[in-house]
Amino acid sequence: MFNATSLTLVKALVGATAYAQPAPSAAVEPIPVQAVAHIHRARVDIYCGHNTEAVAGIRAASEELRTSSAVVPAETFVALEQAAWLTRHDQYVQAEEALETALARMTPAGTRA
Repeated sequence: MFNATSLTLVKALVGATAYAQPAPSAAVEPIPVQAVAHIHRARVDIYCGHNTEAVAGIRAASEELRTSSAVVPAETFVALEQAAWLTRHDQYVQAEEALETALARMTPAGTRA
C-alpha cells in the first residue's frame, strides 16, 4: 500500500503546509467615517445634557458599524452599548469614557486625532 518513500513524501507535504504563508487578503475596509462622526456628536450631546440625542447618535454609530464591511472588534459594540446605558442613567463621565474606549478600539494605534 504505502512504501517508505510515499510515507516520507506525505509527511513532507503535511509539514510544508504548516509553514505556508496566508494568501494576501483584500484590503481591510476602513471604519466608516459616519460612525466616528456619530460618536463625536454623541459626546457633544452628552456634554450638553441632550441624552435622547446622544443615545440616538450612539445607536446610529453602532448600526453604521454593523452594516459596514469593516472588521470591528466586539469590544467596540460592548463599549457603545455601555455608553448608551450610562447616558440613559445620567452617568455622563462613565458614558464619555465608554465612548473613548469605543473610539480607541475602532481606530488603529497612532491614527487618532
